Parts: sequence; structure tokens; C-alpha cells
Amino acid sequence: MKEKRVAVIILFAVLAIISLNQFINKKDYNDLYTNMSSLYKDRLMPAGYLFSINDHLYQKKILHMQEAEASINLSAQLQQHDEEIAKLIKAYEATYLTKAEKKEWQQLLKNLTAYKNAELITANELLLKRQNRVQLLEANFQQAQHCLNELNALQAAEGSALQTKSTAIINGTVVYSYLQMAMMIVLAVTAIILVTAREHPFFPTNRQQLLN
Repeated sequence: MKEKRVAVIILFAVLAIISLNQFINKKDYNDLYTNMSSLYKDRLMPAGYLFSINDHLYQKKILHMQEAEASINLSAQLQQHDEEIAKLIKAYEATYLTKAEKKEWQQLLKNLTAYKNAELITANELLLKRQNRVQLLEANFQQAQHCLNELNALQAAEGSALQTKSTAIINGTVVYSYLQMAMMIVLAVTAIILVTAREHPFFPTNRQQLLN
């Protein structure tokens, strides 16, 4: 009977370990799903938004460089780019941002506002020399570019961190799977012992009498 009691204890211990392993696996899968979703929604998509904002800024810069030829439609074209940038800003702010990203993003918004104000100044100040106008716009353009580059670098760093976490979760899941397989083997052996065990499983009664 002692062997049976030990087998029962082992059985319950194995079942407890398997249950715990299942709970950990479920949590890991949830974390992995969250990381994968975040890679797409909070890293890949925002990177695209930043790229598009950068593209519109360059398009505006080109328009300003060619404003002598495009003066008639310049205001309407600039307004169109501003509207697209506003949509991208709204979409970007709907994503998850780290503390560092929020700080850099606020600086970018300030630079975009400064660039817009510089456009208004250069559009209204007819006496402002062309060279000064170009320098003013370029200075604000470069500041906005710097913030965009910093945000892209932060996006890449956060994406790399998520990838590292996901890899660790996958590796841990593989280990847990091997552990669960081992526990199943132990469970099977324990079940066999419970089914076949007698009072003296290794020395049946008739064999013990012969030994005596």
C-alpha cells in the first residue's frame, strides 16, 4: 500500500505541474499575441505615418522652391498637404507611445507649427528677401526632420525590444512543451503503477514465500 500512496502523491503532483504549465502557456500566448499586435499597430503603422508626414513635408519644400512658377495654385496645394498631415497626426496619436516618444512627438508638433507659421510669414511679408525666406523655411524644415528621425529611431528600438520579448516567449513555450511531455510520461508510468500495483508489486506473494 505504501507504493500506491507514493504513486497517488506523484500523480497529484504531476497533475498540478501540468495545470500550472497550462496556465503559464496561456499567459505566454496572450503576451505573444499582444506583442505581435503591438508590432503591427504601434510600430509598423506609426512608422508608415512618420514616413508619410516626412513625404508631405518634402512635397511642401519642393513647392516652396518652385513657388515662382506655381504661385497661382501654391496656397491650395500647401493646404492639401497640411490636411493630409493633420490626418496622419490624428492617426499617430491614436497609437501607443512610450514616454520618450511622447516627448519627441510634442517637439515635432511644435516644429510643424513653427514651419506653418514660417510659411505664413513668408507668404505675407512681401518685402522679405528671398534668401531670408528660404533660410527661415529651411531652418524649421530641418528641425522637423530631426524630430522625425528621432521618432523613427525610437520606433525601431521599441520594435526590436518587442521582437526580443516575443522570441523569449517562444523559446519559453518550447521548454514548457518539453516539460509537459516529460510530465505526461511520468503520469503514464504512475497510472500503470496504480493499475498493476499490489501490496508488494515487485515481489508477489507466492514469490516471497519461495524466497523465505
